Amino acid sequence: MGKERCRPDRYDESIRGTAMIGHGVSYGALSVINAIAMGKGAAFGIDLKTEAVVQLTPEPGISVVIDGNQSEDPRLAQFSVAEMLKQCPNSGMQGAIIKTTSNIPISQGLKSSSAAANAILAATADALGTAFAPLAIGRLGTIAAVAAGVSITGAFDDACACLLGGLVFTDNEKCELLHRIPMPEGCVAVIHLPEFQIRKSTFPTGRMQELAPEIFAAYNRARGGDVFGAMYANGSCTSRAIGITPAVVDRAIACGALTAGLSGTGPAAGILVAMDRLDEFLDAFGREHIIVANIRNGDVA
Repeated sequence: MGKERCRPDRYDESIRGTAMIGHGVSYGALSVINAIAMGKGAAFGIDLKTEAVVQLTPEPGISVVIDGNQSEDPRLAQFSVAEMLKQCPNSGMQGAIIKTTSNIPISQGLKSSSAAANAILAATADALGTAFAPLAIGRLGTIAAVAAGVSITGAFDDACACLLGGLVFTDNEKCELLHRIPMPEGCVAVIHLPEFQIRKSTFPTGRMQELAPEIFAAYNRARGGDVFGAMYANGSCTSRAIGITPAVVDRAIACGALTAGLSGTGPAAGILVAMDRLDEFLDAFGREHIIVANIRNGDVA
């Protein structure tokens, strides 16, 4: 942790007392292996983005504006700031005003919660003038996510993919990054967004855990280099656990996708398409209810 300092250029005189402002950014990700079944997961970064501004105040109380939509549960943001303040107990800060903006759809399996926690934690650290390594941010985010009830495992795989980019393999129970490699070049992510959401509180964890042997086999396929096959197999298991048909995924494959699979707890489907065949794929698959994102490998070579 870096030395704490207070930067006068960040004061806002509209708030009584000393206030410090920080900024943070995190990106989205797509699943290769869902960690719920066996405690180990894999995910890769995409360039959808969440940005956070955190203004710390000496007065208690944490207010949250999520894309201007106050109907979203603020607990993840509040727990994230609280976890970071615990790391800097002598800062004199007790409260915060948090604002986030994002183009990551919520409750679709695109790691919106991990990205939000990462961005808010980074913004809080920035406001405090402290330096935290990405994995330290990710571990604090898992604590906040479980406390807020927005994650079943803490989603350390998602946090790492969002923070670092590339394809990450993690042990979520131990919060350890096991392996990180770049995703293949020359492909782009097409994300199909159904017109419904799946909240973590309704996800059938028990049914997913019953499929652990199949998920374990898919994990080993991914570690062995067959990322596309693993992503499809994992998505098929998640679809069965939820009780939805894999029609979108199978249609994507039929239209020429390299692979496809339900991401996270769903219901969005992540589809990988060769970049030079994107228009051809979209002409066949359709352009409604989709967004296109670039794969983000970060600095992994």
